[in-house]
Amino acid sequence: MNSTGNFTPDYIRHTYKVTSELKSYTVYELSTLEGNVNLLTDILRIEQFQGKSQTTRVDDYLRLRTDPKSWTRSKLITGLRPTSNKCLFSGDSKPIGKDATVKTLLIFLFSTDRQTLFIDVYRGFYPLNPALLQNIINTY
Repeated sequence: MNSTGNFTPDYIRHTYKVTSELKSYTVYELSTLEGNVNLLTDILRIEQFQGKSQTTRVDDYLRLRTDPKSWTRSKLITGLRPTSNKCLFSGDSKPIGKDATVKTLLIFLFSTDRQTLFIDVYRGFYPLNPALLQNIINTY
């Protein structure tokens, strides 16, 4: 808990840099990792949402490079939900880790030129209360 009595969950920050860009997607490669715990993949891409899920209010989607030969067969993780900050987005993923049962909150923060992407992974934590999610977003 912080000094106001609110719970602040821990996260692991993944920092990615752009390696290639096309009109429909941008490929990022991991450049730094806090705590040497990679909960994502070394290469990922942010691509235009194709409407192939029931996700709403998203324009872009996170795809991890889980198949070394094919982006198409690689895993789609979450849509990037916009916030009031044009560089900040939120998302969620299925539980990460073999014993995990709770969805995981992902916060995406792009540099203003979109050449750097920070993804904060709140492993094993997803706020069910919208006000709590908003409080977390407001800390960025």
